[in-house]
Amino acid sequence: MLKLQFLSKLMMGCAVGVTLLTSGCARSPKQVALSSGTSQGYYSRLAEQIRSVTHHTVQLKVENRESQGSIENLRRLLDRQVDFALVQLDVVSNAMSQGKVQAVAILANEPIHIIASKDAKIRSFSDLNNKRVGVGSSGSGIRYTSEYLIRAFNLKLQKDSSSFDETFRKLSIRQLDAGFYVGTLGASERLRQELIANSSLQLVSIEPERINYLTNRDPGAYQSTTIPQGVYNPRPVIPSRDISTLATATVLVTRPDVSTETVGLLTWAILYNSRRFSLFYPDLQTGEARSLLQRNLLYVHPGAQNVYAENADPRNAWLRYLEANSDLQAGLVILFGTSGIGLIIQRWRRDRSKKFLLATITRTNELKQFLPHNPQQALEGIEDLSQEHRLMFIDGSITSDAYEQVQHKTQTFAVQCRTILEQQRKQFVLNTLLVLDDWQASLQTDPQAALQKLGYLKQQYREMLITDQVEVQAYIELMELTLLSVMTLSGTAILPEMASPSLEERSEGSSTPV
Repeated sequence: MLKLQFLSKLMMGCAVGVTLLTSGCARSPKQVALSSGTSQGYYSRLAEQIRSVTHHTVQLKVENRESQGSIENLRRLLDRQVDFALVQLDVVSNAMSQGKVQAVAILANEPIHIIASKDAKIRSFSDLNNKRVGVGSSGSGIRYTSEYLIRAFNLKLQKDSSSFDETFRKLSIRQLDAGFYVGTLGASERLRQELIANSSLQLVSIEPERINYLTNRDPGAYQSTTIPQGVYNPRPVIPSRDISTLATATVLVTRPDVSTETVGLLTWAILYNSRRFSLFYPDLQTGEARSLLQRNLLYVHPGAQNVYAENADPRNAWLRYLEANSDLQAGLVILFGTSGIGLIIQRWRRDRSKKFLLATITRTNELKQFLPHNPQQALEGIEDLSQEHRLMFIDGSITSDAYEQVQHKTQTFAVQCRTILEQQRKQFVLNTLLVLDDWQASLQTDPQAALQKLGYLKQQYREMLITDQVEVQAYIELMELTLLSVMTLSGTAILPEMASPSLEERSEGSSTPV
C-alpha cells in the first residue's frame, strides 16, 4: 500500500513537472500596443515606464504609440488600432458607462491648472470670461476638460487651440491672457520651468461653489483638490498660496474583448512595480497599491479584478493549486530530490538573484530623481525598499550574497539622502536668519511692511519647529518679538536692548538656539 502511494505521488509529480517545463518553454512574449501622448510628454513617459516593467516582469512587449492625447487615444482604442490607452477619466467616463471600455488601473491624479498673466486681472476661474484663453490642442485631454468647464458655466471666451509650448510663448508676449493645463503635479518639468522663468504668470483658483457643483454633477470624473503652496518651486514660492481646483485621474483602459490573460499580466506588472510609478502618482510611494490603483473605479476589466483580488502573479495560479494539494507537493519533492532538476532550480535561483540586483539598481536610480527637490521622499523610498529586501531574505526568496549586495547599495543611498537633507536644513536656517535681519531693518522705515514680513517669518519658524529644525525656546522668542512689533505699530516704543540680535551677532555666539 505504501509502495503504491509512493508511485502515485511520483507519477503525479513527474506529470506536473513536465507540464511546467514544457509550458514555460512554449510561451513566447506577446506584443500589445499602447496609445500614449506627445513625445517627451507626461503620458509618453508614463507609457515608457509601463513598457519597461511589463517587459522585465512578465515578458510582455508593449509598443508605445505616441499621439496628441486622451481623445485620440480613446478613438484608437475603440477603432481597435491599439489594445490599451492612457486617458483622462473625465474623457473616458461615458465610454466606460456604455460598456465600450474597461479600466485597468489609476496611474495618477491630474489637477486642472489655470495659468494666467498677472496683468490680465484674472483672480479666479470666473474672471476668464471674455478673455483670450488657450484651451489645448485638438485631440488632447486638456482640450476636452477646458471645453467641458466652459460649457458647464456658460463662459464666453476667445479660444486659442495652440499646443502646450505655443500657449506659453503667447502668454509671454501678451497674445493670450490665460491657458489651461491638466496634468499630475511635478510631472511636467516644462511647466515648472515656465512658471519659474516668467514671474508675470500665476496660478488661479476655481471658486468653491463651482467645485461643489461639478463634483456633485460628475463624481466619477472630478474630485476637489488643492495645488499646494510651493509645489513647483520653494523660493520664490510657486504657487504663492494653496490653489483650490478640480482634478481628474489618469486611467489605463482597454476593451472588454482583450484577453483576461493579457490584461492580468499587464496589471500584475504595474502592481508588482507600483513604487516605480510614484513619480507620477506620489501616493504609491507609501500607500497601499492595490487600493490606490483601483480607487473610485466602477468598470474594471475582469483580468485586472482577478489580480487585485489575488494580489499575485496570474502565471503562478498553479503554485496556489500546489499549496492546497499535499499529495502533489510530496510527489514534486520526490521528483526534484531524486533527479537533475534540482541543479536547474539552483541555476534559476542564481539568475533570479541577478535580476533582483538589477531591479534594485533601477529602483535606486528612479529614487535619485527625487533628490534635488524632495530628498525626504527619496529617503523614505529607499528605507521601504530596504525593508522589502529584509523580508525577502527572511522568506528565503533571495540568497545571502544578493542580500548583502543590495543592502550595501541601499545604505549608501540612504546616507546620501540624509546628507542632502542636512544641507537643506542648514540653508533653510540661514535664509530665515536673513529674513529676520531684513525685517529688523524695515521695522524702522516701514512698520506696516515689517508686519507683513513678520507673518512670513512666523510661518517659516512654524515649519522649522514642526520638522525639528529649531528648538521650542527659539520659537517662543519669535512670538515675544511678534508682540513687541505689534506694540511698536500701535505707538509703544521698543527699548534698544530688547531688539533681537543681528545676523553677525548671532553668528558670533548668540544664545538663540537655531
